Amino acid sequence: MHRSQQCAFITQNGLSSTAILKRTPTIAYAAAVISAGGNDAENLDLATNLYAIRGRLKVGRAVWLLPYNRDAAATIRWVAQRWGDQVIDLSWARPRKDGVHCLSYSWVARSVIRYGYVPARSSR
Repeated sequence: MHRSQQCAFITQNGLSSTAILKRTPTIAYAAAVISAGGNDAENLDLATNLYAIRGRLKVGRAVWLLPYNRDAAATIRWVAQRWGDQVIDLSWARPRKDGVHCLSYSWVARSVIRYGYVPARSSR
């Protein structure tokens, strides 16, 4: 029986979808929260890169974070729909001055759990 990893954080601010694709793990996870595409909205290969990122992930469920840039958000939504994935639109959260990142990601974390994308931590 193949057992999936419980949790991994693969993060770094400012990465392009090309860089994220190179770092995308191929081990199995129950779920994934994907934040990619907001830093390179003008990249002509954005849709191809995002589709390849999702193709490399071996996950049961995935949710994509839609960035503030509406063009990038539309591309990400298109990829998510092709895979049957869910999305959380960051436009509901207050952005930092850079216009790319959330002021606080606690709202995002609560949304991921509230909507059942990943299970809440069990109390033992």
